[in-house]
Amino acid sequence: MGIQEIEKRVCRCAVKAMARKDSVKLLFFLPSFTFGGAERTSLNLLNGITRDKYRICLVTSKNIFSYFEHLQPEQFIPLEDLGIASWFDTFGRFLRDIKKTVLLLKREKPDLAFGMMHYPSSLLVFAKKWHRLPVKVIASPRGPSTEYLRHFEKNFFRKAYLKWIFNFFCRNADKLVVASGGMKEECIRDYSADPLKIAVIPNSIDIEDIRKRYEEPTGVEIPPGYLLLSSSGRIEKEKNISLLLKAFATARMQTAMKLMIIGGGTEKENLLKLAQTLNIRGDVIFTGHQDNPYKFIKKSDIYVHTCLFEGFANSIIEALACGVPVISIDCPYGPRDIISNGENGFLVPMNDQEALVKAILTTASNRELRTVMGEKGYERAKDFPINKMAESYEKVFDELI
Repeated sequence: MGIQEIEKRVCRCAVKAMARKDSVKLLFFLPSFTFGGAERTSLNLLNGITRDKYRICLVTSKNIFSYFEHLQPEQFIPLEDLGIASWFDTFGRFLRDIKKTVLLLKREKPDLAFGMMHYPSSLLVFAKKWHRLPVKVIASPRGPSTEYLRHFEKNFFRKAYLKWIFNFFCRNADKLVVASGGMKEECIRDYSADPLKIAVIPNSIDIEDIRKRYEEPTGVEIPPGYLLLSSSGRIEKEKNISLLLKAFATARMQTAMKLMIIGGGTEKENLLKLAQTLNIRGDVIFTGHQDNPYKFIKKSDIYVHTCLFEGFANSIIEALACGVPVISIDCPYGPRDIISNGENGFLVPMNDQEALVKAILTTASNRELRTVMGEKGYERAKDFPINKMAESYEKVFDELI
């Protein structure tokens, strides 16, 4: 090897070393044990941002880290080692987790700390403000706080202090990042957030990866002459899958169809009982949790989304990327940011089972409509690439630094 080549390599190494020294330390706080929409968005984001520019310190559970390990973040801190919960049942638990978050921030000394979802956002903002820590905090609530409180918090006092917590981090975060216009409006209207501090950055998908993975076989056989409906996500109360089962029970009386529920969760047994009560158990397929839901979605003729509320709705753009026509409840706030009603999908009013049945039957009875909507839906999915989302987040990071 010549002198000039050695000098070039030394120069390149020096430049890389300098770049690493001058890079921003980003503590990415994701206290979660189940892989869902927020976790997939986090994975896409960390996969897309400029690695020479940011040193990633990822704080999450060991289970969730298994999805991120191939990204080789500079540092991984297991949530289990910190003893921080993914949510809290008492105010005392919340205060203890704030103290642990303070110790984490003092030890790691990040330039930026990013909280993905409500609880980590709360912990980071309270830790910074109460202890005057020199770190810029970005809070990113992923779902509608007000809708969550309305549907799932019945205790007056707990609802009151949760609203106070949400109000505190919305007002005191250095920046808020939300995935939809409706989320921005809620943060301003209900939690006194400064509009100038809020960035709306839609979630993203890796459309090429989805197209590659949906070609895999499913092992599921649908009898000839039947259409297949599908829905994907965690089987929890907020997904409102009971509405889908009831609508399906009515629609199948007019058209031969099967329904596939892709995912696992705490509501599965209740839904199995409901399917039995509605006398549709033989026509409903529960696949359980799937690392590759796309191959099941692609196999279906219609995708149906029935959530009570959404921050964005990743599964909708994933279904669009599979070229499958989508019918969605027009819930707060995500679906209306993605679907143009009657063009690349159907939006159905909240809690309107009759309208949902009508949309299913209209789509099921018209093959040409399904084809056109599938094609337009796929074109819409192209509007959400990872690089576009990552660039938008980097802009937020740069503004704070």
